[in-house]
Amino acid sequence: MSDMTPAIELKQVTARYHTKPVLQDVSLAIEAGDMVGVLGPNGAGKSTLFAVLSGLLPPASGSAQLFGTDLHRIPPRERARLIAVVPQDLDIPVPYTVEEVVMMGRTASLGRFSSPTAADHQSVERALVYTDVADIRRSPLNELSGGERQRAIVAMALAQEPRIILMDEATSHLDINHRLEIMQLVERLNRDNGVTVLMISHDLQIAAEFSRRLIVLDHGRLVADGPPAEVLTEDTLRRVYHCDVQVHQDPHSGGLSILAAPRLPAPNMGKGIHIHVVGGGGCGEPFLRRLVLCGYTVTCGVLNRGDLDAEVAEALGIEAVLEQPFSAIGPEAIRKSHEMALTARAVVLSPVPFGTGNLANLELLEAARNAGRPVFMAQGIEERDYTPGRSAVARVRALASCGAEYYRDSTDLLARLPSVGQA
Repeated sequence: MSDMTPAIELKQVTARYHTKPVLQDVSLAIEAGDMVGVLGPNGAGKSTLFAVLSGLLPPASGSAQLFGTDLHRIPPRERARLIAVVPQDLDIPVPYTVEEVVMMGRTASLGRFSSPTAADHQSVERALVYTDVADIRRSPLNELSGGERQRAIVAMALAQEPRIILMDEATSHLDINHRLEIMQLVERLNRDNGVTVLMISHDLQIAAEFSRRLIVLDHGRLVADGPPAEVLTEDTLRRVYHCDVQVHQDPHSGGLSILAAPRLPAPNMGKGIHIHVVGGGGCGEPFLRRLVLCGYTVTCGVLNRGDLDAEVAEALGIEAVLEQPFSAIGPEAIRKSHEMALTARAVVLSPVPFGTGNLANLELLEAARNAGRPVFMAQGIEERDYTPGRSAVARVRALASCGAEYYRDSTDLLARLPSVGQA
């Protein structure tokens, strides 16, 4: 096997749960011995990526390889020797001791009905010492502190003697001290043993500190891939996480400092102010939610019944104009939504894709702008226009030339909307 063969290679992988695509056309290669952070908001496809890599979820299309061999041609027992998963927690109702749990890591190496050999015991002993849990080997796992318990779970993965470790938010429930302790341990395994590490993390600071490479997923697609300083830019983080952030790089150490924006504006900033939102396909959900939290009176439409935004609107008590499922927007729905838009103080276009079925929604924005209402449009229409002749791009640009404003994300939008006390 060539030394240049990647430890992991995905080629145009799409993965689904039932009929819903969760990963979409993802291609990447990870070299042996690399340490890679996997970032993205909830629902981005991170855990699905790990399910594919661990063999639990076959790709619907594309291929996944470990060290040059198609993952599903590798027998499960050998796959378990190649790759270990460290979860957030391990639910073991039986009061196994730390040593017994770590020995479970040798299961893939034992023959059926075989007892552990001297080599198995040596692997377990090495893992106990390496993770600093040898002195609590006889303690029941469920009686340990969070940091001790997680070190024992890492020891179980280490006892497998894998070539790849997948850490699925393995430090998310730990305090900062134990979080750093676990990460330093994994970093040492990576450096000293050459173990390839992929770690899902919601802690951008930790990911930037310990990863040599970062991968960012959003809505099942790969949107950024590279060194931390190139990936963790303010523009990328705002686009993916839909909030305002500030990124600073220390000129001496090169370390990154990532600061989130302060809390949402005052909860009564929108009291008595009507905002109409054009959404669809779940793209309006974060805007609907935040506008309601800030006290705005919100209306929405036109949406298809059963659409995620329609369900969100119903849950939040938002009045919405609805059309039949999978139907193009009809004249009666447009008339009702025109009434809503023209009584609103402002109209917001969420980052919704456009096809021929919902193109009529742009009439709302044009009518509102002609009536002198402020119109705010999500950036990036060029990437969301699926109409013949890209007519949505032309109409949105025409709106911008008539005074409609673009916004980056929900934080930027809230700063632009009319609010209580504003002149």
